[in-house]
Amino acid sequence: MKRIALLAVGISITFVACTSKKATTSTASPADVVKEMQTKYTDIQREEGKTLWQGNCQKCHKLYEPQSRTVGKWEKVLPRMNNRAKLTDEQAALVRAYLISNAKV
Repeated sequence: MKRIALLAVGISITFVACTSKKATTSTASPADVVKEMQTKYTDIQREEGKTLWQGNCQKCHKLYEPQSRTVGKWEKVLPRMNNRAKLTDEQAALVRAYLISNAKV
């Protein structure tokens, strides 16, 4: 009887350990993300992000004003565009700070 109970506990633990974990998603609102960018980065850094954005992105396409897109839309587009523009992580962070700080909430 003890063997069956131990076996049942062992199987239960195995199933729990092997179940897939849900990815955690950010619960921050778009307004919170905008505020974070405005407080985390200085005006000078965001202005540098604007310069990088203008200098790199318009090489391939028309520039869209930051206010023309929501925070969520910019968050989807930026990783792909940063790769295409071959921006460093630091440059990409500055561009993101500029665009998100001025995005439609």
